[in-house]
Amino acid sequence: MKPTIPLGLFELKEEMKQRKHQRMTIKMRSFMKRIGQKRRTELMVATVNKHLKRLKVRAYSSTGTQWHRLKMEEWVTFSFQEVEHSPHLIQVRTSDLPFQLYVHQEEALRRLDETPMPFSGILSIPTGGGKTVVAVHWLLKEGVNKGRKVLWLTHRHDLLDQAFSAIRTLATNDLVKKGKAISCRLISSDETHESVKAIQSTDQIVIGTNQSIVGQLSLLQENWLKANEDILIVVDEAHHAVSETYEHILTTVSKKSNSTILGLTATPFRTLEEERGLLKKRFSDDIVYKLDVATLIARGILAEPFFKELKTGVKKLPTLSVADIQHIHTADRLPPKVEHYLTIHQARNALIVKEYRSHKHVYGKTLVFAMNRKHAILLTRQFIEAGISADYFISGEEKKEEVLKRFKDNELDVLINVNMLTEGTDLPDVQTVFLARPTSSAILMTQMIGRAMRGVEAGGTASAQIVHFHDEWPETISWITPNELYQDEAAEMKQRFVENQRVPLTISIVDKWYKSLPKEEAEAHRFVETIPVGVYSFIDPSQRQSIDILVYEHLVTAYESWLANMVVVEKHEVAAMLNRTAKSYFREKRHTFGFHEQDLAALYHYFSQTKTKPTLRWLKDRDKVDITRLAEEITQRRLYGEKKKHFIDTHWNEEQSFIAVYFGFNKLEFRKRLELELIRLEEPELFSRVE
Repeated sequence: MKPTIPLGLFELKEEMKQRKHQRMTIKMRSFMKRIGQKRRTELMVATVNKHLKRLKVRAYSSTGTQWHRLKMEEWVTFSFQEVEHSPHLIQVRTSDLPFQLYVHQEEALRRLDETPMPFSGILSIPTGGGKTVVAVHWLLKEGVNKGRKVLWLTHRHDLLDQAFSAIRTLATNDLVKKGKAISCRLISSDETHESVKAIQSTDQIVIGTNQSIVGQLSLLQENWLKANEDILIVVDEAHHAVSETYEHILTTVSKKSNSTILGLTATPFRTLEEERGLLKKRFSDDIVYKLDVATLIARGILAEPFFKELKTGVKKLPTLSVADIQHIHTADRLPPKVEHYLTIHQARNALIVKEYRSHKHVYGKTLVFAMNRKHAILLTRQFIEAGISADYFISGEEKKEEVLKRFKDNELDVLINVNMLTEGTDLPDVQTVFLARPTSSAILMTQMIGRAMRGVEAGGTASAQIVHFHDEWPETISWITPNELYQDEAAEMKQRFVENQRVPLTISIVDKWYKSLPKEEAEAHRFVETIPVGVYSFIDPSQRQSIDILVYEHLVTAYESWLANMVVVEKHEVAAMLNRTAKSYFREKRHTFGFHEQDLAALYHYFSQTKTKPTLRWLKDRDKVDITRLAEEITQRRLYGEKKKHFIDTHWNEEQSFIAVYFGFNKLEFRKRLELELIRLEEPELFSRVE
């Protein structure tokens, strides 16, 4: 069929729907070919504009030149969104922040506020914990609001858009008191971004890739920075800061200006030993704030992820050219021939459906990410044929709202979608994500996984199943796998199904346990008895502080019985009620280790404010600090002398063990307690009076 203007524009719009940002940038020569035109006459331009208006599509260029005046080798962008006359200007809204920060984000901001400027430090918050929000909140309040310029550096194009989006979301007069707009430039080689040449001295924020900035660094300084000017520099994914380009940028800018540098990372110093030293040298003030993923899970902010990778058996893929591979890496888009091949691959689609049907009781409410519209329709058909209630969701289609409502109302078990990530759709109770499409973008992978990663405190679920369907690809393609995003943050998270709702020990829990247990009282019991079995972890609704109440085995029944019968009383009756609770539920146990009246008050206060009873989260890693078990093993294996010392040293130095943390890294205290446990095993009668 010969291409025409209406047909070409319609196909272009359909292709835009498939894209992550719902926009498309192509050369003018390609655009003219798509609509079957060779010359730009007044009639042709008028016809194109008429159809663009009807399709609600806008054509524009990053330079501001009208589309029909662009040269054949220049780029034109098509988008559904209304593009501002000055796309680099962000309007400051007169409103409060659009959402409530989590406690750990507030803690991080307090720590940043307490750190004197200038500094060079790291903010470490796990994937899904909102480190970008913290950084943007800080740079708007302490940077833009106080007249400091901001330079945001990253190594990938997609991270630029993410940072810009976060700035636009948080740009309210709650953080920026002066001015009605923020001038923000995006600098990269991407056609939709600008070059360093476009930067003006009045720009307040520059977000750029290190590759684009380093080549024109002198121009950046000349046009944008004044001598001794205050500047905040954010380095996204801080472990890249050891590279030559980053080092050159940071050193050069810091020589001319008063630079405060904040590095963002999910896991600090996870690189090679040699690079760790370089990172500590670059970020001389070390870690400003750090939180581990286990703490976010324990607090219920993140669901605990369980990963499963299934090999699809797809090996004989269509041949990929060098250009195809480059396109995959730059655009995160499969060549049409490969996408079509995987879309109609019967065995691959059958495996996806079979996996859900076989484990439906585990997966529950599931979101499937398909490659394109055709793939979504084919999968939906196969799910329905297998007796599973399913439908597909395609952005821009009329029935999408109806389908979404059915999924939210639990009328559908499975929802297959292509580009829901751009919809801002809230689906907090999704239990499982099926990744049936490959991606080379860590951002996209994080967003897909994030659909199931919302924890109980965030209105989601306790656990999340992440199922990845893996095809055999050439080694030259760097696909992102889901467990890559979390393997360094939580090495103890194995690829398994949910068996219970146990949560991992965290450093903060171990530290609190150590400080709360009197030494003499602890030594009167077998060590294993002094290890908490669980924790009530919640956020105080009025103080906005995280609360972790450690629960020991001898107190579990009393706590659970009281919570089961808890009711709200009048304010003047609270003290008397708590006193009765201690006497009637805990009785003589209120005089034992681990019982604190303030814990009862905290639990009641949370219930009275939220009408929700905290769930006891059982700790699953107690064996990591169980010295009794170590003593039993030494006795059973009859270890003495050097063998005994080697055994003890191995457990003391073990990276995944919390023993060293518990004893405050005091090995002498650890050895004393271990010897006490050995004596208890050898001569238990010595302890009969105590126990």
